[in-house]
Amino acid sequence: MTLGEAKARVRALLDETGENPAGEGRLERFFEMGQREIALYWPPYKEQVYGAADARVLPGDCDCPLLIRWPEGRAAAFDPAVGLPEKGVFLLCYRPQIAPILPGAAEDTPLTLDEEANEALLFFVAAQCCAMEEDQRYFQNFYAQYQGRLANLSLYPKGPAGVVEVTGYAAL
Repeated sequence: MTLGEAKARVRALLDETGENPAGEGRLERFFEMGQREIALYWPPYKEQVYGAADARVLPGDCDCPLLIRWPEGRAAAFDPAVGLPEKGVFLLCYRPQIAPILPGAAEDTPLTLDEEANEALLFFVAAQCCAMEEDQRYFQNFYAQYQGRLANLSLYPKGPAGVVEVTGYAAL
């Protein structure tokens, strides 16, 4: 979802209230705040495939490398002391940096969060637009919708997952 699409959807939500302007000049700041807050609970996740001849550097948007998977099914947690494998084909799973949304950002600026999280973001922004209104019903409604969608994000499994087998365990 782009910033322009998200703004249009927030304006549509606010049009239903019949009272509140769309917070022009504040929307970018609210989207920035919302992305950062939601990323604390539901961080974005990306994967990058490295071929045998590819340079062994982390992606430019990598904030936290998580896992390395090889085609034969083997996987290992990323170890900063070891770095990326020097040869072979593998997949790097990582958390990307949250791209800032600055005032006056272009309408085609992509949002960093996943589509599921963007649904929560829309209600967060709508709630912030209504936060200073005398009638708090719309703020409370939008914020409750945001909290509900944030809670429901746990229904969408994502990120690296695996089974850990412990061998040679000695009882204490």
